[in-house]
Amino acid sequence: MEMDFDKRKFTIRLKEIRKSKGLTQEQICDLTGIEISNYSKMETGKVAPSMSSILRLINFAGFIPNEMFDFKHLELEENLDKIIFEMYQNYSFEKKKLLYKLMRNLNEFK
Repeated sequence: MEMDFDKRKFTIRLKEIRKSKGLTQEQICDLTGIEISNYSKMETGKVAPSMSSILRLINFAGFIPNEMFDFKHLELEENLDKIIFEMYQNYSFEKKKLLYKLMRNLNEFK
């Protein structure tokens, strides 16, 4: 199976994984030996990660390869507004009122 590398999605995923582990960029760099300026550039998308950096993240920081390249939730997020709007257009007035109430309640959980 061939996989296209999407640097933008990879940078988002890299940051998500680091934060899910409760680690700072500095801590990741301490674990992996990756220079902080280089790691920071990987997370912001200024540079693509080298194979060496990816292997260091896997071997020393416990990143799981499948998770590093799992962008499905990001793809959904990109289309979420469109999906929601299409669903909304087909709702009855009653469902729209219910949705409004739910959204109003969700806003209270900021």
